[in-house]
Amino acid sequence: MRLEDITVALRPRQPWESVDLGCAMVRRDFGRIIVLWVCTVLPLWALVCVLLRSSPALIPLAVWWLKPLYDRVPLFFLSRAAFGERPTFFETWKQWPRLWIKNFLPALLWRRLSFIRSFALPAQMLEGLRGAGVKKRIKTLAMDGGSSGVSMTLAFSNIEVAAWLGLMWGTYGLLPESAQPDWAGLFQSFDFETTIPNAFLWWGAACHMVIVTLVEPFYVGAGFALYLNCRTRIEGWDVELAFRRLATRLTSATAAVIIAVLALCGGQSTVQAAADPAAAVREVLKEPEFEIHKRQSPEWVWDDKDKDRNIDTPKAQGLDFVAVLIRLLFWALVLGLLTWLIIYLVKNRRLFTSRSVSRAPVQAPKVLMGMNITRESLPDDIVAAARAAWAAEDFKEALSLLYRGSLSWLVNRRRVPITDSDTEEDCLVQVLRAGEKTEAEYFRQLTGAWVQVAYAVLPVSDAEMGALCDRWPFVDKGGAA
Repeated sequence: MRLEDITVALRPRQPWESVDLGCAMVRRDFGRIIVLWVCTVLPLWALVCVLLRSSPALIPLAVWWLKPLYDRVPLFFLSRAAFGERPTFFETWKQWPRLWIKNFLPALLWRRLSFIRSFALPAQMLEGLRGAGVKKRIKTLAMDGGSSGVSMTLAFSNIEVAAWLGLMWGTYGLLPESAQPDWAGLFQSFDFETTIPNAFLWWGAACHMVIVTLVEPFYVGAGFALYLNCRTRIEGWDVELAFRRLATRLTSATAAVIIAVLALCGGQSTVQAAADPAAAVREVLKEPEFEIHKRQSPEWVWDDKDKDRNIDTPKAQGLDFVAVLIRLLFWALVLGLLTWLIIYLVKNRRLFTSRSVSRAPVQAPKVLMGMNITRESLPDDIVAAARAAWAAEDFKEALSLLYRGSLSWLVNRRRVPITDSDTEEDCLVQVLRAGEKTEAEYFRQLTGAWVQVAYAVLPVSDAEMGALCDRWPFVDKGGAA
């Protein structure tokens, strides 16, 4: 995703203004988000109700505890929609299992009670960081927007509780008498088991699910907007985007100047071909567009008598000195600004260059995502070694050899600008931008298989592994990188 494609006006906002922006993003695509919510969350709720059918009082607690799982699909959709790429239902459905499996245990255990859950979720799910990198990133972002994330969580919690109680109060009269609790007996004996019917508990759980469905997507959108605002303030996204647009306008202005010069030359030739050029010019100048507007304005000048009388006075000499000093300060300021502008443009020249793969020598990384991609660390025949590892049922090592070999080739031979801090998704984006269609398509399939085995711990088929080995495009030196 490119920053130029963002559909949100980037500028530093106040925290609650960012929350309102996130709610507006959810309202814009609320229908699609609710459809995705129903298809992904309702099956889980049905499973919870079946497992806790003998204890319906625990259903709202289970629904509340599993909230970090619900938030991921709406966040996936909003993050793509914010950059102008609204994924279809089937694209989101395909990503659903991977989104829920990623960081499953941390989200439901030690991170569950975090007060900045929706604010930190984009950093955990979208930036591809893991372990200590996630903690460091969240800590950095929380220095700017952490307090706002806490306040937002408390506000949405209050809204959810108030809406839940309000819905139960508003629909209480629709319950049959057999489902209504014996409030008098409850306050006298505090015997919940005999005074509160199970039907009332099931009805309360259903009301809670309805309120969570209506409120939770807005909580996710508000946290995502706070995350965008925090990155805009810290990383200067608005400034970077303004410079990129300025570079585009400068390119367009150059083309406009060329067209104007050509038009001027064509206009001159037409005038020269006319029978009476002077008459044609006079006819054109009679048009209203060429009317000359004159305006008189008073101007102060030295009086000759006063000048002769006061020119040598100390006061006049002092004024001349101040005028010279002001001129010197003005030109010094202009030179200083020009010098600063030149230095700034030189330091940030990457903002005005093409995003295509650079052919200039780059400092190739040796380790990516904890994997050594140097040529010395790889076997001479990578494909043969991968097949041998696959035959020995070491599936992760087999795909690791293919993935490391591909990265080694692309970084050292193709000069793809991959840095040591890039994730699998970042590497794939850089390879796709390189423009080599065969290698890019192969690397896309290899990345999907590698992520599936390495992180989701889901095996790939023998046919898929055989296809990856047979279609290995880096064929120099017997298949090695």
